[in-house]
Amino acid sequence: MPVDASAPQFLPPARVRSPEGLGRLARRERKRQGLTLDSVYSVSGLTTRFLSEFERGKPNASLGRVMQALQALGLEMVILTRDDAERLLARQHRSTLAARTGDAP
Repeated sequence: MPVDASAPQFLPPARVRSPEGLGRLARRERKRQGLTLDSVYSVSGLTTRFLSEFERGKPNASLGRVMQALQALGLEMVILTRDDAERLLARQHRSTLAARTGDAP
């Protein structure tokens, strides 16, 4: 069953360095939303074969089709400099630790 769109959801920043990593992220989000490859196909128009290959990190996927798949999952790609990415991930890590220990504001 798809995730309730009205419920607050947060996917923490993730570092992606390969087609495989991007595919894993997309698959994890699809499953988190309770979607099947067929349901993503119906929204995106991309074949289930392409979606499956994308999720497995096949490097022959065109960027345009990858962006279509991400959009169908409600994901956006944000490009950061390495320094900015390090700062963002460090801040997220500190925030997560603070929330776990009860030190969050």
